Formats: sequence, C-alpha cells, structure tokens
Amino acid sequence: MDAFVTRHPEGGSVRVRPSVWVGLAVVAGFAALVALDDVLPGSQDGEITDPTLALVRTHVVPLSIIAVLMVVFVRWSGWGRAVSREDADHRVPRWWWVFPVCYLVVVAGTISGVDWDLSASYLLVGVASFLLVGLTEELAVRGILLVGARGSMPEIGAFFLTCVVFALLHSLNLLHGAPLGGVVVQAAFAGFFGAIYYAVRRATGFLWAAIAVHALNDFALFAANGNADSTASDMPPWAIGAAVVLGVAAIGLVVSIIRESRRARTAAAPVAGRARA
Repeated sequence: MDAFVTRHPEGGSVRVRPSVWVGLAVVAGFAALVALDDVLPGSQDGEITDPTLALVRTHVVPLSIIAVLMVVFVRWSGWGRAVSREDADHRVPRWWWVFPVCYLVVVAGTISGVDWDLSASYLLVGVASFLLVGLTEELAVRGILLVGARGSMPEIGAFFLTCVVFALLHSLNLLHGAPLGGVVVQAAFAGFFGAIYYAVRRATGFLWAAIAVHALNDFALFAANGNADSTASDMPPWAIGAAVVLGVAAIGLVVSIIRESRRARTAAAPVAGRARA
C-alpha cells in the first residue's frame, strides 16, 4: 500500500470507508441508471423530432437526476473533500500542467472548425447537456471511484482502474445501436481521455477542473458535429501538434505515477514496521 491508501475524506464524519468496491458499486449504479433511461420512451434517435427537446429528454433531465443522487451520496458518505480536491501533501510535478494546457489547445482546434449558425436555444441546451455529462462522468469516475480505489490499492492501480472503467462506460453506446467496431474504438479513445482528465484533476488539485475541460471538449464536438458545414474534423496543425504532445506526455504520466507509488510504499514501510512492533 502507499500513502494514498490512508487518505480519508476530510471534514465531517466519514460514514463509509473508502474502498474500491464502494466506488465500483456507485459507478455500476450510474451505468445502470443510464442504461435504464436508454430504454425508456423518448430516448432513441428520432423519437423526438425537435433537436432541442431531444437533448432535454436524453441529457438534461436524466443526468440532472443522476447528478443529484451522486451528490447526495458524496455528502452522506463524508467523501466530499476527498472527491472534490487533492490533498496538498500529494502534489505532482509542474510539468503535469501540459495536460490541461495542451488539451485546451486541442479543444480550441475543434471549436475553430465550427460554423456557428446553430440556433441559440439549441446551443444553450447543448451547454447544459454537456456540462451535466462532464459533471456526472467525472464525479462518478475521477471523483467517487478514484477515492474508493485509493482506499484499496496503490495510486497506479487506481489510475488504471479509472481509465479502464471510463472506457467500459462508453460501451453503453451499444444500446443506441452503435456498431461494435466503432464502440471499441471509442472506448479506447475514452480510456486515453480518462488519463488526461485524471492528470487535469491532479495538476490543478480540483475535480472541477476535470469536469470543466471534459464538458468543454464534449460541447465542442457536439457543436462541430451538429453542423453539416463544420470542418472540425480537419484539425489545424497547432491542434494536431498539441494532441501529439499529449500522447507523448501520457507515457511520462504513467512513469511518474509508478515512481510516486514506489516512493509512497517506501515511506509507508517504516511506519507499518513500527505498527507491527
């Protein structure tokens, strides 16, 4: 075990001990609610012809309910502080700031290709929709699951678990009739993005930063894909360069977390020895 294992939520009473099983149970509940909503009336493409109302039905309403339920759990369990921010004693190298900076550059590249002739109401509902997507997914994975995993395993294990679970969550798109091959590719990209969102949380020290960049990216893709004249698929060279930097930096991210976990285990060993004595 490393130092992260002993980190418990600060402030208030802790009703639930952080463990990977609790975190996975919450994520499973999140996935089940999403899957349930996907089979209810109005959830499928074409069932609601008005695109703005369709977004309200498929995103705003169900994700608002899910967000409230997760916030209630976080407050009730006593995990609030641990979910929302990193401990000051566990800072990361400054170079980790390459992740939020370069990711924002990539998002800017997507936005640069958008032809903004979509209706204002559609865009406003889109903002609300993808803010809720960022909130619920980050709260579930980089929030609750990460805190739970840190109660059961070293940080490198918690990191990989959140990336894998985030990738698996995107397999729910099979319920919408998406082809298996496309879903596999999307899940692989989601795992990579999950690593970036993890790095953003730790570099800034706040879950809200990961929520913000996640929501901004999803909204940018939504705005680009929602307009037939968009050229967002043709990323500008500077955005492609930032994406390449992220890919290379991801290797350093894994190495950095492994070293961190080893240092934490080394530091914790004498304490464990004294406790046994």
